[in-house]
Amino acid sequence: MKEYVRKQIDREDILGKFATRDDFNLYIDDDCDLYSYNPNEPDQKDEGNIIFKFRKGVFSQREQDLAYEGLREGATESQNRGLAAGPRGETLVSGKRGARDWVEPYQEQVIEYLSGHSLLEDFPKKGAAIDETRGRVWLRSKVDPEVYGEYEGWFDRWVEQVKGLPKDQQIEQAAQVDKMISETNYAQTVMSGIAGYFDRYPRIPYGRPAAYNDKYPEKFEKSFPYLNKLNQVFQKELPFRWGMQRAAADKLDPKFLISDTVFTTLTINHNWRTAGHRDAGDLNAGFSNISGVGKGWKGYVFTLPEWEVGINLQPGDLLLVNNHEGIHSNTEPEGEDNDRLTIVAYFREKMVDLKSWDYECLRRQFVEERRANKDHPHQRPLWNGVSPGMWKDNEWKQYLSDHNLTDEDGVFGNTIEDFFS
Repeated sequence: MKEYVRKQIDREDILGKFATRDDFNLYIDDDCDLYSYNPNEPDQKDEGNIIFKFRKGVFSQREQDLAYEGLREGATESQNRGLAAGPRGETLVSGKRGARDWVEPYQEQVIEYLSGHSLLEDFPKKGAAIDETRGRVWLRSKVDPEVYGEYEGWFDRWVEQVKGLPKDQQIEQAAQVDKMISETNYAQTVMSGIAGYFDRYPRIPYGRPAAYNDKYPEKFEKSFPYLNKLNQVFQKELPFRWGMQRAAADKLDPKFLISDTVFTTLTINHNWRTAGHRDAGDLNAGFSNISGVGKGWKGYVFTLPEWEVGINLQPGDLLLVNNHEGIHSNTEPEGEDNDRLTIVAYFREKMVDLKSWDYECLRRQFVEERRANKDHPHQRPLWNGVSPGMWKDNEWKQYLSDHNLTDEDGVFGNTIEDFFS
């Protein structure tokens, strides 16, 4: 088996952009280990400076078939993948809603200028399109044809009409047009989803299963033989990193772990060529991975530009890789009959802040009951049941008592700070 030690180079320029074959000069198609060169210890080759371990043919065909059957439907349209989705292109493409037009930087500047909020002294001028990965879109249904005419070219016609208006009318017009823009910032549409379990968010303050396995638990379980094999190979190839992840997993209620593994969560992608990005949110002391199942594919070379390496990941292969710190991307797909379902299994670092499964379920129930209570003091339109300081209020303490629990009863493990100390 081949081993390489390579120096890391600066490739921040490729963040949000797609890799090509020019971004690597070492092509890997067999079992291989790659280490990052350490100038203080030039001969170091251990888990402290490992970048990846690539192993061919790890999974049996049966394990692959079950994983595909259990996870394929978990990859759905997503517009929330940021840098990894790549340059946003001319339109926001969606199979569900059709193409939607981005609000161009020039258009944003015009609205700000007419609203009196711009720092520009002169009226904005059209320039070259900015290579962005996120943006807002025009809500086409709100562009009234009786007011603005046919949709094609409406904005430029509107600009010419309002340029000569008094300032107070320009402000009023700009406010109306601003309402035709989405409040949400989107990334380009990709086929991606999450399975497994989530930690708490400010808006969703309880540990919970992902929507996919919550809705299809039996289908999700079909992937367990595949994921258990992944866990076994991870333990064999990187025992220290696996051990760190095992220690974190032992702080969790086992109901928040996937089968008998050290993983809490999966990211599932279908036929998605990712742009340059680093993964975030996974346990830094552990290690990431990527593997693929499906009928097969050409192209999609997994590229690590900072080490100038490209890896030919094919069905049944496993790549244990430091996605947390290393920028990674894919080259373009080749051909039209690709069927590539990639699986990334990891431990979400903030999961160790959760308490027991029953405790987290009770938090969820508490939030839902507050949201549904029309007489609640915090009730308002579209309220999600969450309010500042709610977990220290007597309302929550009484709710715990009514369900024969206390905050201490819910403790299962330690916090992430305790774990690393």
